[in-house]
Amino acid sequence: MILLSILILLALCGPAHGICGQTCGLRPMGTTVGSTRVVGGTDVMPGTGAWAGIASVRCYWNPPVSVHVCGGTLVSSQWLLTAAHCFINITNPLSEWAIVLGATSLGQSGPDVEVRRIKRLILHEKYTPNLEHHDVAMVELDRPVRCRSSIQTACLPGPSVKVSELKNCYVAGWGDRIVKASGRDVLQQAKVQVVDNQLCNSSEWLQGYIYDFNVCAGQGGVGTCQGDSGGPLVCQDKRAGFFWQIGVTSWGVGCARPKRPAVSSSTQYYYNWIWSTMGRKPAPATMPPPPPAPTYTAAPPPTITPRPVQPCPFPREKLLQFFNLLKDILRYLKEKLF
Repeated sequence: MILLSILILLALCGPAHGICGQTCGLRPMGTTVGSTRVVGGTDVMPGTGAWAGIASVRCYWNPPVSVHVCGGTLVSSQWLLTAAHCFINITNPLSEWAIVLGATSLGQSGPDVEVRRIKRLILHEKYTPNLEHHDVAMVELDRPVRCRSSIQTACLPGPSVKVSELKNCYVAGWGDRIVKASGRDVLQQAKVQVVDNQLCNSSEWLQGYIYDFNVCAGQGGVGTCQGDSGGPLVCQDKRAGFFWQIGVTSWGVGCARPKRPAVSSSTQYYYNWIWSTMGRKPAPATMPPPPPAPTYTAAPPPTITPRPVQPCPFPREKLLQFFNLLKDILRYLKEKLF
């Protein structure tokens, strides 16, 4: 019976998991204590195997200096799924970025944590900044990751999975804005309610800005916020203990406001794109085209803002140039005045 359950799980999760860890979507939750990040969330304790697929996407220059920019999830031994807007308007070259896996704290290190550089970045070809349409990206790591209890792949729902019927949904992230305010850097998780797209798109909610490639979840005090971009929205399978990743955190109107759910990019919608980007053949799927652009007659449209990302620090040489110039100016002023 146990062997049969394992075989069913492997079949559901797809071919990527023979490469890395043999399982996917396991143990996304863990022992928690109260906290205030991922608005309304709780701490994810280290060593529990919780959220084993999540990664921190960082600007990483002159180690050990690094800045958390976005979240992401491992979908195979060498590919990470994240949000496209994480890499827009940021000038630092890919050589100054890194992917950190296996950590629940941003400062965590040790044998269960792995750091990879970015070999290749692929944004969705139809990504539209500002509107945040098709806000997904794939990151190829410079070398494969070795999976273990702290590092596993996410389960992505194919066309046959009835996402609307999934329950027990959660989001996770490091929520940079509140991390800075509290002085702590522990991964946060929160249970959220997925909102039907038709309701989410209504005039009192997000007023026509929701498309088939979106998923709405969390509102009224619970949801994602700054620094959670690219992170996962997961829901539990009805028949087993693993979780499907149904969304990639994209944008929101404020954080956890009433009738203003956080908006994610649907992984089921992009299922074929994700697998073809990795050079693999996915199961056949048909994706409906997005509805026509909305028109507004009464209420003004909401202000769409992607979950803000932390800018990378200036490289050391630029800072040194600035301070040397500043010293020259001060020396000149001193000579003129005295």
